[in-house]
Amino acid sequence: MRFHAALPVLLAISPSLAIPPPDFGFPEAPNDTALSITYQNHGDPILVTEAELFGVGITSEQPTVAVETSRFQSISSYNGSYVLLMVDPDARYPQDPTSRFILHWLQTDMTPDAQAPDGTSQLINSTQPRAPYRNPSPPTNSSAHRYILYAFFQHENFTFPPAFEGYNATNRTNFNLTLFLDESKLGRTPAAAMYFFVSNETQVPQDFTAAAGGTYPGGNGDMITAGPGPSITPTTTPASAGPSTIATGSGSSESSSASGTATSTATGSASSASATGSASHKIVGLGVLLVACSMALLNGV
Repeated sequence: MRFHAALPVLLAISPSLAIPPPDFGFPEAPNDTALSITYQNHGDPILVTEAELFGVGITSEQPTVAVETSRFQSISSYNGSYVLLMVDPDARYPQDPTSRFILHWLQTDMTPDAQAPDGTSQLINSTQPRAPYRNPSPPTNSSAHRYILYAFFQHENFTFPPAFEGYNATNRTNFNLTLFLDESKLGRTPAAAMYFFVSNETQVPQDFTAAAGGTYPGGNGDMITAGPGPSITPTTTPASAGPSTIATGSGSSESSSASGTATSTATGSASSASATGSASHKIVGLGVLLVACSMALLNGV
């Protein structure tokens, strides 16, 4: 009887699935709520799966983005617009992310189209992007980078933060993701998300693909697949939303230079990554302990 009484407790404390993994320390969509991302490879559609591995050719053109309205109740019941964000937390190098985050895409006012036969609703641009899509292009001597796409509910009280007006097609480095979410009042829980890896290493074919957990030609090196990875030291203190100068970073995605004009040193959520990972591990540890205790009690009956 005690074993059965413990079971609901275990279920209650078990962490739910999320995208990206909570131990990364970045905002995550709860309940494994996936954002549908489709690239075209020579006319063949490639639907991205979580943590998939790509060469740079696969992600060279802007993808189609859709929300899975038939699958997730939180999305199916929402009729408003979305803010789309795509960031790289590993620039310039996964082991030394001094340009975190590179802003690869920032589009407000994305409206869902009618539901397609596959149950998804494509997100359509209704305004010009704040920062148009820029294809992933890590340095050729870098291990693969993570790329995270988010769709946030753009509620009626949404106002674009003045401190981030300077981000555009050429100014993309050191984007402070969590400060942007706070200042815009989007909140830190996206409606849906997806992430994948891209490598530009010389030994990796541009059309390379592999499922999550796969290996790039030559190995995965310093590619971050779990945990928060290294944090970085801010060059400015993001204490307010007022304009300030940020450090020069990489601009042609991760490999050429660009500078910023908004408050943006970039470890908002990375700074809390250790706490997030630790909390998850404590929850799992407690669950294991309760299982062990319950089994011991059961065996003693």
